Amino acid sequence: MLNPTNFQSQAYESIKELILTAKLIPGQKISEKELEQRLTIGRTPIREAIIRLRREALIHVVPQSGTYISKISIKQIEEARFVRETLEKEVFVAACQAVTEEQLKELEKLVILQRTYAQLKDEIEFFQLDEAFHQLIYKIADKENVWNWLQTINLPLNRFRFLRLEVEELSWEIILRDHEEILATLKEKDQAKIAPLVGQHIDVIDNDLIFVEKAFPDYFTE
Repeated sequence: MLNPTNFQSQAYESIKELILTAKLIPGQKISEKELEQRLTIGRTPIREAIIRLRREALIHVVPQSGTYISKISIKQIEEARFVRETLEKEVFVAACQAVTEEQLKELEKLVILQRTYAQLKDEIEFFQLDEAFHQLIYKIADKENVWNWLQTINLPLNRFRFLRLEVEELSWEIILRDHEEILATLKEKDQAKIAPLVGQHIDVIDNDLIFVEKAFPDYFTE
């Protein structure tokens, strides 16, 4: 028999993924009963998961109305972008110094896989590989705890980044080319080049946000 904690964790991760991938859309009203039926998980783990997701501001309660999926805060996206860009310039420089041949091979595998899933238009796998690429570079720089700390701050940004993959005007190829260029720079151990590349990679968020907001105007809040 599964430990109740495991059910709570399963419920939390499942609902969180539905929110991050916009299967539960921003502004949507939800109920414990609906989630219980959708996930085939008991009411108590669902309730505990909702409490946790409320603390992370992914869900909110409106008195006398109900429970809703929170809209995505543009201000929080911009703040997360600022934090990521500031930190990743330093992290990627450190990785440039520390990276081994074996780690370069791991990064190359991730980029190749990401290109494969781009061709298949598999948004979830593409997004997860994007995350894995960045996470591995934090690990190479011996800053994996920083990556873990960033995850709550990243939530609004990640919701936006997933929606970005659904906007026809925004090519996945840009992300792939950036990753390939970052990988080539890590291979060269070119510390002077890596920080501007990271800035370029993250700065596109500001431009992309215009297109994503236009495509999904009801999903965002200031």
